[in-house]
Amino acid sequence: MAAPLTRGARRRLQQAHESGYLDATCRDNGAIVKAHGLWCWRLKLPMVWFERNSPRSRFGRLRLDMLTTPNMLTGAGQAALKALGEGPVSAHDAVWESVPLPRLKKMAHAAFRAAIQAQNYRRNSVPRPLKLVKRKIASA
Repeated sequence: MAAPLTRGARRRLQQAHESGYLDATCRDNGAIVKAHGLWCWRLKLPMVWFERNSPRSRFGRLRLDMLTTPNMLTGAGQAALKALGEGPVSAHDAVWESVPLPRLKKMAHAAFRAAIQAQNYRRNSVPRPLKLVKRKIASA
């Protein structure tokens, strides 16, 4: 069984629930990121979180995952996210590396707002399965 979250981790989760993005710049952030991902999945929200590149780094990494939603980013949504900074952006996720720490919160807020705007996402449609047609087997 997993250890319960510390008081600081619970505070960070509460702030993430209020703002929409998680500040995971703490030391052991695996449990808090997992808890935030589960919360996003239950509410069908995009998961936005950031962490430091290394424990004492002045730079961080920002991530956006649309896999917690039934949606995917449109071309307009991808363009809005690319306008935030350099980094790979696809229909399902985006990552920005080496972002200065003071800029991470503003960038996370902008990424979350861009991902939830109605014109920036669409339903992730799955092709319908093929219908199987039963064939009669000729008897000998």
